[in-house]
Amino acid sequence: MKALCRIGLVAALALAVVAAPAWAQKLTGKPVTVTGRVVDNVCIWPAGLAGESHRECAIGCDKAGVRMALLDEKANVLYTVMADGPFKDPNAPLREHFERTVTVKGTLYTAPGGQKILAVQEVKSARAANPCAAKGKAPAANPCAPKNPCGAKK
Repeated sequence: MKALCRIGLVAALALAVVAAPAWAQKLTGKPVTVTGRVVDNVCIWPAGLAGESHRECAIGCDKAGVRMALLDEKANVLYTVMADGPFKDPNAPLREHFERTVTVKGTLYTAPGGQKILAVQEVKSARAANPCAAKGKAPAANPCAPKNPCGAKK
């Protein structure tokens, strides 16, 4: 009887060792660069509050401990942000950019259920490109003029 129990115990341990990688699956990330707007989940989803007029509220949410997210509006993807290491404030690199568009370099993880998690390493403001800069010319007096925005003579 003791021999049978020992064999059963050894078999159970062997099964646990073989199955352990399935239980403790390590997520591997990939380096990415993502452009999106820094949003707070508390106000944007239930109340639809967003944009520069909501910036002060987002700052208040940050002070209350709300984690910000990065919304890529072109791809329609929401990234949960995290710090690039333990015991760091995940909002710290984004704090001056609430409700503004940024370009973030970091590591992307896809969690179970498809949640996108972005470990933030570098944040830069994403300003709209100036089409006139490439031509070395100043914009016309009316930058909205569709025919000749860079002021070049025909």
